[in-house]
Amino acid sequence: MQTVRMLVIGAASLAMSAASVSGQETGFLNRTISVDSTEYRYQVYVPRGFQESASFPIILALHGGGSYGTDGVSQTVDGLAHAIRQHPDRFPAIVVFPQSPPDGTPGFQGLGERIALNALDKSITEFHADASRVYLTGLSMGGNGAWNLAYRHADRFAALVVVCGFVGEFTG
Repeated sequence: MQTVRMLVIGAASLAMSAASVSGQETGFLNRTISVDSTEYRYQVYVPRGFQESASFPIILALHGGGSYGTDGVSQTVDGLAHAIRQHPDRFPAIVVFPQSPPDGTPGFQGLGERIALNALDKSITEFHADASRVYLTGLSMGGNGAWNLAYRHADRFAALVVVCGFVGEFTG
């Protein structure tokens, strides 16, 4: 697993140098967001054909419990990020991959929820995404987070796809 994570980190670094014909960065891009004066890392996937003049849909993808961390990259090893790496042409959308920190909170509830929504809002603005086409997905623990966000912010999402997610008590 450590070898896979190192390969993903290397691939993410290479992706940062990729650019489309228009000069816009594409691929998996490193980003940061500040919440309560603390900086958190996340990734944004920008498709190869991205143009600022077009309004792309945006997906908020929440990771499973094995990807808690602060590196801003390990949440892109599995799930949707893995599928995008295998077939990037199948994903003509901006995809935001926040990372929930290992702070003892239940994933994407509490602090993780605020990190995810701030990363989403920043990405909508930065990439001029279509605010009427915001989609939410989550895998396992991220599925629990997707249920939580959909419950608390139903007006923000056009659709929800939960993979192996469970419903647990939403605190706060």
